[in-house]
Amino acid sequence: MTQTHHHTLGIDIGSVSVGLAELDPEGRILRTAYRSHQGNVRNGILSALADFHWPWTGKVAVSASTPDGIAFDRSYDNRVAIMAAARRLHGEVGTLLLVGGETFGAVFFDAAGNYLNYRANTSCAAGTGAFLDQQAGRLNLPGIEALAEVASQNNRDLPKIATRCAVFAKTDLIHAQQEGYALGQICDGLCHGLARNIVNTLFSIDPPLEPILFVGGVSQNPAVKDHLRSLTGKQVIVDRYGPLYGAIGAALLLTEERDAP
Repeated sequence: MTQTHHHTLGIDIGSVSVGLAELDPEGRILRTAYRSHQGNVRNGILSALADFHWPWTGKVAVSASTPDGIAFDRSYDNRVAIMAAARRLHGEVGTLLLVGGETFGAVFFDAAGNYLNYRANTSCAAGTGAFLDQQAGRLNLPGIEALAEVASQNNRDLPKIATRCAVFAKTDLIHAQQEGYALGQICDGLCHGLARNIVNTLFSIDPPLEPILFVGGVSQNPAVKDHLRSLTGKQVIVDRYGPLYGAIGAALLLTEERDAP
């Protein structure tokens, strides 16, 4: 079995999911896991750890959103961790867009790559993964992944759906169905409305510099990504580690500290 005492395990627990990333001493990503915890964080972590060497003998770094009860060596601010992962995986980016289960926000940089400011949504979950998951249930789909797949196949007109409010969205879904819109059109309309809400909330005052690095669980929704690109007119980058930047960044920061003289 591979020795892990020099490796670092990053853990990031959000409102709906668990993300884990194992890094070697050079900061290379060796193994990752991403699970929905459905409110049971303990079971979510145990399920994710099934993909890793156990018992763990290396260092553990967590993001600040990780709840109490988990033993760790260092904790790091979520935004700092995500920016560390972004720098490692993509170098300099113009804007860092994070859309998770219940929150979304953007980190703005200047043309030289220096941090400018951070803007986020209100406490309302509209425009997040939880909102899409709720609407998927209303459409008798098993979850957000199924909604994203159906939406990405649409090439027809979109119904207008009020994604700033779950109550209005329910009414609009009913109206769209009554007007004869197909499931793919409705799903794509939801994704377009979510992207529009993000753009109006985050970018109406501070236009984003490109490239926009799109991370968080919703970054894996290709329909949302395409609508963000269309609405902003900017290059939008997504990678397979999108939901794991908090875990990867926390592990990177601890790895760098261990290497410091």
